[in-house]
Amino acid sequence: MVLHQHRGLDAREVRAGGEHDGEVARAAGLHRGTAYNILRTLQAEGFVGSDEATRTYSVSLHILELAYGVLRRSGLMDLARPLMNAVSDTHGVSVYLSKVLGPSSLLLLDWVGAELRTDLYVTVGRQYPGPAGASGVVMAAFGNSSRAELETLFSPVAWYKKPSFADFLAEVDAARQSGFAVDRGSMFRGITLVSVPVLSPTWELLLVLTAAGHSHDLDGDAVGPLARAMQSSAARLSESVRLLRLG
Repeated sequence: MVLHQHRGLDAREVRAGGEHDGEVARAAGLHRGTAYNILRTLQAEGFVGSDEATRTYSVSLHILELAYGVLRRSGLMDLARPLMNAVSDTHGVSVYLSKVLGPSSLLLLDWVGAELRTDLYVTVGRQYPGPAGASGVVMAAFGNSSRAELETLFSPVAWYKKPSFADFLAEVDAARQSGFAVDRGSMFRGITLVSVPVLSPTWELLLVLTAAGHSHDLDGDAVGPLARAMQSSAARLSESVRLLRLG
């Protein structure tokens, strides 16, 4: 918890186990004694486990309680969950809510709709690289990255059928005009994605709402009503975002 706020320390490295207190101290830029005391405090609170034989540490599942508490206190999930469930139930799709961390990354906050998972590793708290899929188009359309920056970000990201950068930019322009993006099986085989932005009162991109369904169920006639429902939910979130704590 405290350690993750210091430079150079990646939570995944600690979770992997194998980090001695001295290695943690070097990664966090702390004195060894300070790092040890922090680790022991986290261990006492149940957030960190340790193996005395190997003197290694690992993040415990108790950390999920902390993360869930942060989401609950923000007020976001109380507002978003009913909207997401309504879209999921009406249109037979899975719906994902992600926080924009920067021009090239999304953090999955929540998802509903057990009928479909876009991949085997969909978990709350996972970061997804962008720009990719419909959510990546929305990030590019409503973010602040220049064309050159977008091209640099776009180049290494894998898609099932990756479009050319020129085609990607055309999708970005279309999303700016329509207010939503559609990906028909380019990101994930046989999966159609519809993404919409959630903007702050000053038009800053804060969140991305994405619906996913089997492409054979989301033909041209189905996408329009789904996109409008998603936009309506995003508008509700945008109206209330000034009341939420999303930092």
